[in-house]
Amino acid sequence: MRNRNEAPATILANTEVFDYLKEKVGERKTRTEAYCDLLDKSLSGFVSPFLRKQDYDLGPCQCHVTVSDLASEWHWHRATVRSFLDTLEAFGQLERIRLAKSVIITMHLRIGTPDMPDSGQKETDFATRIQGILYDWVIGKATSFDVGKSCGQIMRQTLAEITGQDSRAYPDNHSGTTSVHTLRSEEQLRETVLECIAHAALWRVLRKSRFDDGSPLVQFFRSDLGGEWAAFIEASKELAELVIDGKPDGTDFGMDEETERLESLRKPFLSLLAKAQEES
Repeated sequence: MRNRNEAPATILANTEVFDYLKEKVGERKTRTEAYCDLLDKSLSGFVSPFLRKQDYDLGPCQCHVTVSDLASEWHWHRATVRSFLDTLEAFGQLERIRLAKSVIITMHLRIGTPDMPDSGQKETDFATRIQGILYDWVIGKATSFDVGKSCGQIMRQTLAEITGQDSRAYPDNHSGTTSVHTLRSEEQLRETVLECIAHAALWRVLRKSRFDDGSPLVQFFRSDLGGEWAAFIEASKELAELVIDGKPDGTDFGMDEETERLESLRKPFLSLLAKAQEES
């Protein structure tokens, strides 16, 4: 009984549950209210007014705050705020990036409706963890070496969990079924990591274009294509082929003049694509 009580468990609950559990006790926030406040701030990408002029690109489920602001808002002592954040970090509920006079808080959240655990969900969770690690590399805040090391650690940890599950599922197995399944899992995990890295590499290069001018493509849509959406979709396909393959593959854009027109729209196309990627 004792071992079962001490076994780790994950609780799936949305913010509405925590809103229901909150109890108001004067102006001072309870721990539950403070935790919910961090959830709200991270989901909305909150930045303290004192820090609005600082250039820091927040990632998903992050907020940029100061301990003093939290202490004032929660009616806590600053030391209590720091201790509270230390404890939540020890519980694995958040991570902190400590700056000179502020802190970036990342809440460990799964966005969307929770599904029943299955192998597909586990693969999705693994990919999400890898994508989270790669995000700092994409925005230039982590080196290839550090991110590569973290990817390797996550893969080894996940594979160890799978191996342990196989051992419990086949305790008397001597046919090699467990090792075959583990090998197949390792191949799938490796392929997932490579796919995530390939996508991150494209995203990192694409980010350079987000400050380019995309208006020529808008003008092309209005003037050259007469605002026809279907025509713009076809032109965008040709532009994508131009970016990836170095030349358009359609017969409709085979003439030199049309190819040159497409080439002039390559940077505006990448600019709009980069901005769409940032927003997503």
